[in-house]
Amino acid sequence: MARVLIVTDVPEKFKPKAGFALKTMLSAFFRYDDIRHAAPEEGRQAGENHIRIYYGPDARAQSAFFDFSIQMAEDAPLFFERGEARKVSDVFYPQKFPQLPLLFGSDGGDALPDSCRFMVWDVVASAFYFLSDWEAWLPGRPQDAHGRLPFKGSLTDKLQLGDRAIVNEYADILAGCITSKKGLALNPKTYGAHALAACISHDFDRIKKRYKGTYARELIEIPLLNPHGYSAEKRMRRLRKTITDLLQPGDGYERSILGMFALEEELGIRPTVLVKSILQKHKNDAADYLDYPFFETITAYVRRLGGEIGLHASYEAGYNEPFFHEECRKLSARTGALVQSHRFHYLRYLPERLPRLLAAAGIRTDSSVGWAERAGFRTGFTHPYFLFDLQRNAAGPVLEIPLPMMEMHLLDRMQLNQERALEYACRQVDLVKKHGGVLCWDFHHHALDDAELEGAGFLFERALRYLHHQNPIYLTMSQVYDYI
Repeated sequence: MARVLIVTDVPEKFKPKAGFALKTMLSAFFRYDDIRHAAPEEGRQAGENHIRIYYGPDARAQSAFFDFSIQMAEDAPLFFERGEARKVSDVFYPQKFPQLPLLFGSDGGDALPDSCRFMVWDVVASAFYFLSDWEAWLPGRPQDAHGRLPFKGSLTDKLQLGDRAIVNEYADILAGCITSKKGLALNPKTYGAHALAACISHDFDRIKKRYKGTYARELIEIPLLNPHGYSAEKRMRRLRKTITDLLQPGDGYERSILGMFALEEELGIRPTVLVKSILQKHKNDAADYLDYPFFETITAYVRRLGGEIGLHASYEAGYNEPFFHEECRKLSARTGALVQSHRFHYLRYLPERLPRLLAAAGIRTDSSVGWAERAGFRTGFTHPYFLFDLQRNAAGPVLEIPLPMMEMHLLDRMQLNQERALEYACRQVDLVKKHGGVLCWDFHHHALDDAELEGAGFLFERALRYLHHQNPIYLTMSQVYDYI
């Protein structure tokens, strides 16, 4: 396949942002190593074996020298330098694509001429806004009780993009123009003989159900105090199932975990199991379990499946760098392997510190960037991408694997029944396959514990079997890095 040369003829402070967004979009079709930045003169003179793309203030004139040119919106560099938020009133929908919201640029009559030489829609600045998780970084951003940017009220929510991969849609326009101009059939990325990759992960907050905290929660707190606002019928049903579960031999969480591993072994899935390495327990953390005998069973099973053990950092660790480093060190000492993959508990972290915190600890792949209260692609992209450090104004070495779905999203936060949850999960598989992306799902320790999470077992088995029928390549989180 031809190599891609990107020329970003933009102000210096905006150049890293523009280059990151353009290269990330193109990574849906090309390997990262086949996309590189070039000076304007090199871009103009490159041979026919290159795809030459210009982004800057002079797209119409430069289209004579490049295969495709994109007009930089005049206000984009200063907008990002000032640290502003985009409003719905700033968004426009081009006549050619009336369902496609664009955050920058204009809908000129020649926005996308039939020759496909240039466009005046600034898909680059628009993509950067989403890919950088821009709103989560802004000072004075809305926060929920755990310090996270809520979906409700975000621009993604206001534009009704929660179930779309908007950055992939921008990338598809670029691919269509390149195909038209160069005569190349640009198809979504594949993984050998596979049209999509799947990364099945688990957050094991607890691995033992039978301890006093569970009894207090299940026998007193939920049925009597009702902190989650469940109906009386649901609370009584959960109480009956809990009592039945506690009367059985063995431990409910152990049965759930082993049941998930059994299905994954049948399907050939290589799970990434993210475990706790608690130093200082917060009320939103469970007790440390690295010394439990069952942890040895977990690690042995994961090795047998060709999976990976990663870190599920504690509630405070995303705000406390020494905590984070020590949790990594402790887990590495316990397993005898470097910690390469990670996800924050509660998806809780400081966005402005995230890229440097992970990189300094040697984390290779992260999967913390998702909405806490609903499923969907938070940054609008179905492919992994390198986290952009907004304080350093540069992309870093940590690969972010988007997290579009946890079973808790569908069954608890969104209150879907098991049938509708399965339909949602299957649509997500179809969307990722369409774009040739990497599907990362998260199932917790209690996914097969029907007393604690009704319908999760149904969702786990049916969704994975549907995914399996699409013939994905199964990867651990750290293995995803090798397919970029």
